[in-house]
Amino acid sequence: MKKTIYVYVLETMADWELAYVMPAINQAANYNLGEQRYQLKTVANTMEPIRTAGGLTVIPDCTVAEMEGEVAALILPGGDTWPEAQHLPILTKAVQYVNQEILVAAICGATLGLANMGMLDNRQHTSSSLKFLTGFSEKYQGRQFYQKELAVTDQFVITASPAGALAFARDILTHLKVFPEPMLTPWFNYYQTGDEIYYFQLMALNN
Repeated sequence: MKKTIYVYVLETMADWELAYVMPAINQAANYNLGEQRYQLKTVANTMEPIRTAGGLTVIPDCTVAEMEGEVAALILPGGDTWPEAQHLPILTKAVQYVNQEILVAAICGATLGLANMGMLDNRQHTSSSLKFLTGFSEKYQGRQFYQKELAVTDQFVITASPAGALAFARDILTHLKVFPEPMLTPWFNYYQTGDEIYYFQLMALNN
């Protein structure tokens, strides 16, 4: 049975921040890795369509109240509304999942949501900037754990800068073992550098 990776969708969602990780998970079956172990599901507070920052319309697969089954991860993309109370249900789920040692991955503005829940107070993390967290979250107490990196993984939480979509994807794929290491390295290097040598390495591993 496939485990579910939930992707939270919200108005003004920064859709480009998911542009590496979602296709990689969905297309893993194309790389001769055996049976696909994960399914992606979009989730929101309601079943109403949402409009992303890039102008895409997304209809959620389910609501937060309907999240169930074997869960592998929860991915939280950026957006302009994370300080709002409407996101408390999914953030409550995030706390529950981490307590169950289920991965929660947040990028850009979503890290503010984690900060407001106290999830960054005792683990290494990153965000848009330290000033972003201290300036917009009155509850944030994790200054000493802040890392000026594109992506950071600690204690079942991945956080990433808005400029770190590729590193964010790499860390999620690594944690979930979507690709074996010999395949993940050329995959990351190709998108990071554009050098065709890594593309051919990736294709060779797929034969």
